[in-house]
Amino acid sequence: MPYCAGAGLDEVYRKAQRERFALMANNIAEPNVLIGLLAAYAQARSDLLLQISPGAAKFAGGGDKRAGLRGLCALVRELAAPWPIRVFINLDHFTAEEMELIREVIAERLVSSIMIDASSESFEENVRISRTVADAAAGRGILVEAELGKIEGVEDEISSDMALYTDPDQAVDFVRRSGADLLAISVGTQHGVSKGHDLELRVDLAERIRDRLRQASLRTPLVLHGTSGLLAEQMREMISNGVCKLNRDTHYQYVYSRTACEYFVDHADRILPPDGVEDDVLGLFATSIWSPDKKAFDPRAVGRKIQAKVQEIALGLLDQAGSAGKTLYREGEARA
Repeated sequence: MPYCAGAGLDEVYRKAQRERFALMANNIAEPNVLIGLLAAYAQARSDLLLQISPGAAKFAGGGDKRAGLRGLCALVRELAAPWPIRVFINLDHFTAEEMELIREVIAERLVSSIMIDASSESFEENVRISRTVADAAAGRGILVEAELGKIEGVEDEISSDMALYTDPDQAVDFVRRSGADLLAISVGTQHGVSKGHDLELRVDLAERIRDRLRQASLRTPLVLHGTSGLLAEQMREMISNGVCKLNRDTHYQYVYSRTACEYFVDHADRILPPDGVEDDVLGLFATSIWSPDKKAFDPRAVGRKIQAKVQEIALGLLDQAGSAGKTLYREGEARA
């Protein structure tokens, strides 16, 4: 399925609100996670929301954030084309520091949505920055997500050593003035590795924020960041109270590294020289009685393992989000 723009993504969020499921928003920085996700979501017939953070863009571009972002967007568009699901791209945790790049992305319509993170600023400055992005994106087929409140932990290049819960009444004022299409809220989750049973998750607060918005005739989908440590029942509770987007990054980072670690431990004797053999990497052991096994050290060997494991884990996570079988894809849809 071709990549879809913001209008298609908005359709999915409206369906999610009606039917009480959520999109699992999955961060990517290279092809293996992307390929595993595409396979999983096509198998489950669920629309796929991919996220690119500033750090991921910088990594993919070899230090050039702009080049990396363009490269990842192009990769998603090309690899997604054959799959029978809708695929979307969200810029994740972009800040005012990336405003020039954000404007370029909007002008060229490279993504489906943009998450502008000005949550570390004062309320008024958060409104101003978020409104700037919303105004720039207006009429360009790109949704805007903004965040109100601070989430504890480290996410990419953003960090906070304390949590600040979102105020329900302030949320109404913020959405109206910022023009945001989606609102990321702080209700007790944490970026990074966390344990759901240790979190003071304020489900009641999410419910109050949803109700306040509805009372103000705002049907704004809610977003929850830092969900990698949530228990399945906690996710279901949040979804039942208006959350339509759940972010996942740390979880896939762990799956990637653990799968690679287990593979290399299992194949160490075929990749690392044994005792007594000179470690001649530069000469690729041309004069040695021992040589590494290409079938073991070829990056594609471990890459296939990572792709398969990501697919397996993604199937479980999207089932928890309730989005399996919910794709809006229709046969013959054209590239956005």
